[in-house]
Amino acid sequence: MYQCTYKLPGREKTFVAPTIPEAHKLFIRDYAEAAGEVKKVKIEKQNDPLFLMVVSYTTYRDFFANPKVKTEETSNYIHMEVSD
Repeated sequence: MYQCTYKLPGREKTFVAPTIPEAHKLFIRDYAEAAGEVKKVKIEKQNDPLFLMVVSYTTYRDFFANPKVKTEETSNYIHMEVSD
């Protein structure tokens, strides 16, 4: 399970789901009007205490929360593809 904490000015909202895109759907369902206020998102994996990322909201929204984006890691760079 992933725990995604949305950092807004003066508050935070946390959602837990089996995948990052599902957690984002929960946030949008309940707080879509606040999406423009989110500055960053903290992503944690509940069964892995060493897994922690803090990313800007735009990076989170466009890459991690979008299940249509595929990443392929090779040696020193990451190749990203967006499928329709």
